[in-house]
Amino acid sequence: MGHRAGVSYRGGLEPVMRLRPYVTLDTQETAMSFAGRLAAIHTGQPLHWMLADMRINGEAFTLGRPEAISRFAAIAGIDEADLLRVTMRGIRKGMEFRGEQFHSGSLSRAADKYCPACLAEDGEHRNWRQRLIWCVAAAHRCPRHGIWLQRSEKPARTLQEATGIIPASVSHTVSDPVPCYLQWLEARLQNVPERDSWLDEQGLEQVLDASLLLGVVMREGHKIAPNRLSVLRHEAALEEGFRVYSQGPEALVAALDRIREASPAQAAQAGPLAKYGKLYEWMNRQWQTRDPGPLLGILRDHIIEHDVLEAGTKVLGEELKYRRFHSVQSLGEALGHKTSSMARMLKKIGHIPHDASMDDCGLIRFDAREIAQLVQDFKTGIPLADLDEYIGASFSQARALYRDGVLKPVVPAGSPGAIRHVVFSRRSLDAFLAQLAALPDSESAGQIDLHPVGAICQRKIGTTSDVVRALLANELPAFRCPDGDGLASVLLPLKEVTAIRAG
Repeated sequence: MGHRAGVSYRGGLEPVMRLRPYVTLDTQETAMSFAGRLAAIHTGQPLHWMLADMRINGEAFTLGRPEAISRFAAIAGIDEADLLRVTMRGIRKGMEFRGEQFHSGSLSRAADKYCPACLAEDGEHRNWRQRLIWCVAAAHRCPRHGIWLQRSEKPARTLQEATGIIPASVSHTVSDPVPCYLQWLEARLQNVPERDSWLDEQGLEQVLDASLLLGVVMREGHKIAPNRLSVLRHEAALEEGFRVYSQGPEALVAALDRIREASPAQAAQAGPLAKYGKLYEWMNRQWQTRDPGPLLGILRDHIIEHDVLEAGTKVLGEELKYRRFHSVQSLGEALGHKTSSMARMLKKIGHIPHDASMDDCGLIRFDAREIAQLVQDFKTGIPLADLDEYIGASFSQARALYRDGVLKPVVPAGSPGAIRHVVFSRRSLDAFLAQLAALPDSESAGQIDLHPVGAICQRKIGTTSDVVRALLANELPAFRCPDGDGLASVLLPLKEVTAIRAG
């Protein structure tokens, strides 16, 4: 090996060679780039020849194995920790860089992307350095020169081994300012202290991926996948998303509001995929294999806050403990009614404007807590067919009380037959029966001549509805037979009632 130094000893046991002349590690280049430069300077040969001479396994070094990196650092005479900080370690399905795991598509150690102007500044071929930022898939141009990064003809381990590289070819210049996300990325890789702890607390891939998906949906629409975008559109989407993402949670919530509003699916029953598009699709896939960052919780809360979801539904990995909203459709499903029937009922009780079309009804949602009483009334209600038995009245009496509005159903009918399934809330009927049960015992009436409601009505004193209304309003004296139930237990003094009604 050319320029080999003498032998030193590590711990007094293993002899370790030293390379001369000493070459400084650039903290902005990759470990492979540094090794490629050393190989070119000291041997003029490809990297694998020098690694073999160092007795370092080439595959272990390429994969960033600590023992290989440690030995290389010792031979090169540089700090092992510094070399590890620019090493991309191969792991299953990706890379590990500075303690953070990356998908293989986000970070690449191959020397396949470069800035012509940077290489021109490096000088000779053997001095070319592969910058860390070029390895990040999200970097499309050089933050220093503002020009588009070029690609080599064929990926290689080092720039020295790559082909088709043309330094200083700056014909593809960019007049726009360097994107904010690229400036942030460069500062992050150079360990420049960040002013915003919001981004500082997150992984590099978390920030870039979340920004990209956010920007794609905001800029391109709900159905466009990032991998279908050109470099120009990809960078523009990432920049737009980053400008929002970097502002923190409040800005993210506002952006999610805009994304929902822009969705082509506006029905209240539409799910999160329709409302948030590729952003939701990506997040729903990512949380199962890795932590996609704080956007996961923010998006989940936004979905729960706005979507019509039933209890038990899993939203991005967490089960919804209770329902927050109902749509006309979900209410109909819960109560056993068609959506159109449910819409008519809700109009009659004032929950939907009377002039709302079915399309309008599909956009409406209801607070589940506010509508809970309606749901309970329907589920536990008494149908018209059972009304007489429940209130202790005859069939004709029960129908009269319903027809004349003394007993009101959950959904009022404008005319006979307007509502197919007439239901009375159990609580309203129980309140009616409680009033009857509170009447004084008939035994306390002494020798007064008492008659049931039906007999009173037969004396032309009034209809069943007239008598019951007056009774409930305390306008007529009444008693209760202890052996009866409901309306059948009510007894009225004929003489007094006749006098009152006549007056």
